Amino acid sequence: MQLGKTQTLTISEQINSGWILVDESGEKAFLPKIFIQDEKEIGDEVEVFVYQDDDKLKATTEIPLAEVGEFAVMSCVQSLPSGAFMDWGIIKDLFIPYKQQKTKIIEGKRYLVYIYVDEDMELITGTTKFKRNPQYDDLPFQKGDKVDLLMMNESELGWNVVINKKYIGLIYASDVFKKLYPLSKEKGYIKMIREDGKIDVSLQPDGFENIDEFKQKIINRLEENYGLLYVSDKSSPEEIKEELQMSKKNFKKAIGGLYKDKIIDILDDKIKLL
Repeated sequence: MQLGKTQTLTISEQINSGWILVDESGEKAFLPKIFIQDEKEIGDEVEVFVYQDDDKLKATTEIPLAEVGEFAVMSCVQSLPSGAFMDWGIIKDLFIPYKQQKTKIIEGKRYLVYIYVDEDMELITGTTKFKRNPQYDDLPFQKGDKVDLLMMNESELGWNVVINKKYIGLIYASDVFKKLYPLSKEKGYIKMIREDGKIDVSLQPDGFENIDEFKQKIINRLEENYGLLYVSDKSSPEEIKEELQMSKKNFKKAIGGLYKDKIIDILDDKIKLL
């Protein structure tokens, strides 16, 4: 049984309150009747998430905010001296022991949580303590891959981010062209996987092969602004960043393409939609 994971199990027995599910090894988990709306028979397969409750394995068809090995933003529903209970998105709350709290968790507030199995107690546990910019092996990314980002915190180097709910990376300050907020979601791109296994991320794709995205953004802004934008290839990087949230390098590539396609005209202090 994969604790803290979504998996497909087989119905082996029906009881008054629900169903007994088994995996290939014969290990059992209980699925309450409230989670199955349609008729099921012995031998049918069900996709469920497996968790613990009162030292027993239980299953649910609910989808948790995150599984073991993943990060998610969770709200605290109860804070006690021994630890905090977090809304996990399923019927069972996730417990974070006091010793696993970076700062004391306060009821009603939202936190970034990592889920793991405590090997000593063999329990699914949450923590708000995790390494910044860790090293990884065998990453499932290539340079340029588009990824989902969850903003962690700003540092001297830039922004620490969670990539695809599983990995921590870094956006350097020089690659930040918009206002960012902790716990917000963004789209990003793998910029570099370093030899030491650390991941650099960018908020924008790089290279001419991705320039269509920037062209469309400029066209949209021109249409919103009556066909004129008071930035040009002579504008400063700061002016371009404030107006379009992109680097001057990508801006120049995009307007060069739009000019060549006879979509815009480039003047000394502005660009104009034709």
